Amino acid sequence: MSFPRFIASALAVLIGQGIAHADSLYQESLLVEVFSTVDRPVQRETGDVRKIDLRVYELDRIRLFETALSNDLSSDPDQAREAVLQRIQQLDERSMPTIQHTALGLAKAMQTGVDRYPAILFDGKAVVYGITDLGAALDYYRAWRAGARP
Repeated sequence: MSFPRFIASALAVLIGQGIAHADSLYQESLLVEVFSTVDRPVQRETGDVRKIDLRVYELDRIRLFETALSNDLSSDPDQAREAVLQRIQQLDERSMPTIQHTALGLAKAMQTGVDRYPAILFDGKAVVYGITDLGAALDYYRAWRAGARP
């Protein structure tokens, strides 16, 4: 098993139940999911009167976490594996929700077919790629819903 695959497997065990629970929430409002990175934050000004259930996933947080986990590891695979497991076990309560949320975002992106980022997904049906401006993305979404070209 390669080292990145080992880390992914270990993270999958840690995240467990978060993905199944998230889909049952927030069924009444417009679900807007933003898939981006730490350095490309979502711009949230929309002027929209509808209730928006906004979920932002910074997908590079897993890579940042993996980098921290693999820092200064032994070249011996068994020792490296042991060190990573020890580091995962020592995670504090503040870092786990961020890791779980990021893993949920990666799973949602794969599940919904979002294949690049930044991307803004509306109710799992329409996606706008290349921008993080929620107001502009909503304009594209409204035009699509009305059957017009933005």
